[in-house]
Amino acid sequence: MPEPVHVFPFAFGDPLSLPLRAVGIWPFSALVAVTASELQVRFGPWSLRTPLRNIASASVVAGPGWLDVVGPPRVALRDGSVTFATVRRRGVRLRFLDPVPGGLPLSFVRHPSVTVTVKDPEGLVALLDTLLRPG
Repeated sequence: MPEPVHVFPFAFGDPLSLPLRAVGIWPFSALVAVTASELQVRFGPWSLRTPLRNIASASVVAGPGWLDVVGPPRVALRDGSVTFATVRRRGVRLRFLDPVPGGLPLSFVRHPSVTVTVKDPEGLVALLDTLLRPG
């Protein structure tokens, strides 16, 4: 029997997110899926996946800047974290124990964290807290 999947769609509606469609990021192609064992982010043609046991923390954070919303994923030069953003509202930052590939097509580029702008950031954090800290 397959594991239940919890799906968190990305939030859309910011006028700055219109250019995302040009690079293949649409409401139907941008989501975070969580099972009891894995987290997967799909952001148009980009994806990131990691076992849940690799997630060190999940927290709601202030929304990204306008530059993060107008195109493909952004990789921070200072620490290599990646942002998948569709709106400037709040997002969820996930920090990893071991960096993971996903923001660039080159698999050797690994990211210590990811920020995603899902519709329900509190719900995603609550689910991950429940799955990561049972009992």
